[in-house]
Parts: sequence; C-alpha cells; structure tokens
Amino acid sequence: MNRLVMGIVVFFAILLLLIGAIFIIASGLTNIATGAVMVLIALVLFFFVYKSERIESAKPTVVSQTFNVKMEGSGSLTEKELKCKSCGASLSDKDLKVVKGAVMAACPYCGTVQAYEEAPKW
Repeated sequence: MNRLVMGIVVFFAILLLLIGAIFIIASGLTNIATGAVMVLIALVLFFFVYKSERIESAKPTVVSQTFNVKMEGSGSLTEKELKCKSCGASLSDKDLKVVKGAVMAACPYCGTVQAYEEAPKW
C-alpha cells in the first residue's frame, strides 16, 4: 500500500483514539459507548496498518545493478602467433581448448598436446 495512504490511515486512527478516550473519560452511558466504538475502530485501523506492513516487508525486493567495467591490459597488447613446440607448425584458434583453467593446444600435424600459459608482463 502507498506510504501516503498508510500515513493518513495512522493519522485518523490516532485522532479516533484520542477523541474516543475523551468520550470515555466524559461521564454518561452514551458517551462511553461512543468512545468505545471510536477506540475499537482506531485499534482495527492500527491492526490493518500493522498487517499491511508485515505483508509488504515479506515480499522480496528486486535489486538491479549495472556495472560499467572496461577491461584493459596493463601494457601493450600484441597478437602473437602460436607455434607447436615439437614440429614448429602454426596453431590456430580451433586448436586451442581450455581444460581445468589451462589453455591446451593440440597440434593438427604431429598430434602433440601442450599447455600454454601467459607470460607475466613485467
């Protein structure tokens, strides 16, 4: 429920509670009955607001975050031709596979499987 509507309902509930208390304090059977009805209506309004807040707080809230991240290398990036360590043949992207986090290259000519790792840039 809207926060403004909840505030208005709480305001009227407090107002009814105060006026009802004044009627109960005043003498007379009619005044006591009117005050009791006002206090009862105020308590029902408070209960309604309480239950509405509980239902609203139990609902999951959707949080969406967007990040603008630009990935850059620390130095100059140059493309390097990969060659087989056994026969010296050129390897293409099709020959590379990632196995358990390591870059593996299988030579299509001699069949040698080798692990490649990136050399540090310092």
